[in-house]
Amino acid sequence: MQSLSWPGLRGVPAVLAAMGCLILGACSGSSSSSHPPSASPTVSATTAAEPTSGPAAEAAITANWKTVFNGKAPIPRRLALVQDGEQVAAFVEAQAKTSFGAAATGSTATVNSVMLTSPSMATVHYDVLLLGTPLLKNQVGTAVYQAYLEYPKGSPKLPAACRS
Repeated sequence: MQSLSWPGLRGVPAVLAAMGCLILGACSGSSSSSHPPSASPTVSATTAAEPTSGPAAEAAITANWKTVFNGKAPIPRRLALVQDGEQVAAFVEAQAKTSFGAAATGSTATVNSVMLTSPSMATVHYDVLLLGTPLLKNQVGTAVYQAYLEYPKGSPKLPAACRS
């Protein structure tokens, strides 16, 4: 499973933040580490069942990224794919009940490329569309394999970056 985070949301105007939250869903919630502010989303794999290399990993990242931006996908499913999603769940659920939230159900994403940069990370180039019209073009995000959701923090089975 992939997770998407957007820790730099505070710097985005409220309307775009709401749209981002509704589209993105938020982040997968078992990470307790703090993240530096960033304007680009981060996606993370959370189960050992997902591949971490090769075309299969790229396909998994693409599928999960598209799910996060799929406005018709259930919000809990999208929030589960986004890093720290439980932290914005109440906001996302409240916004989903507004007319703006209704419009966001027409959102989708096109993944233009996935470049695996390490066994635990990938760079994703994508576009966000609303009713098929590009809303955010040429976006860049990061996919992060979060195996620590399956293993306790500090486990030697985790990549070094995930142990702290």
